[in-house]
Amino acid sequence: MKSHDSASDRLIATLLSEAEVLRSFKSLLNSEQQAILAGEVESLENIAQSKLQLVEQLNRFSAERQQFIISLGIGSDRASMQQWADNTGNQAREAWTALLHAAEEAQQANSFNGALIQTHLQHNQQALAALLAAANQASLYGPDGQKTTTANPASSGRSIIGKA
Repeated sequence: MKSHDSASDRLIATLLSEAEVLRSFKSLLNSEQQAILAGEVESLENIAQSKLQLVEQLNRFSAERQQFIISLGIGSDRASMQQWADNTGNQAREAWTALLHAAEEAQQANSFNGALIQTHLQHNQQALAALLAAANQASLYGPDGQKTTTANPASSGRSIIGKA
């Protein structure tokens, strides 16, 4: 039973560490949000690198958590983890709840940032479409400054008498 308690203690420590990294990730997502709103591309590049490092840490903690779950004979689904936490005691319950809460907050912040990026992308696409349309309108004039017809852009729009 001692090894079971030790594995539970290590799982609790892992859950707490994972929750802490998730809180750091959420803080970074908040910085990302501010950079998106301010259009600070250089900041976004740095934030992306930091996010990658935190995601690597989260992946390591997740793998560690899975190992403890297997060693304890716990199912890896959320209900099984909740049951383990409830049966193990306050520390386990608090660690599990902290992890779930931190994960939920990070997921919400990430979704919000994704929506901001999508909105900026749509605005940029609309602006590009407007610029392209304006460029097409501008090209309706020939090199001689005369308006061309859309039916035959090669013709200059001058009267037939002017061509003679």
